[in-house]
Amino acid sequence: MELQLSTTALPVKTMDEEEAVNPKPEIEESCKPKCIKAWLEYEACQKRVGEDTTGEAHCTGQYFDYWHCVDKCAAKKLFA
Repeated sequence: MELQLSTTALPVKTMDEEEAVNPKPEIEESCKPKCIKAWLEYEACQKRVGEDTTGEAHCTGQYFDYWHCVDKCAAKKLFA
């Protein structure tokens, strides 16, 4: 079986075409100050976990609470 290569040209972008911009990172950044309470709870948890000697403590709940707040805020702007 012989491999045949296509000689069809690939599409080339012109300078007039713009790249799509994902607004989510910028919107998330603007939402983070609104979630400061959840962030401070997460930081306090990290400090407690750092002092834990059992190795069983974690801050998963606080981490998800923080990102839930950010996502909820961002969703209002992304899907409006």
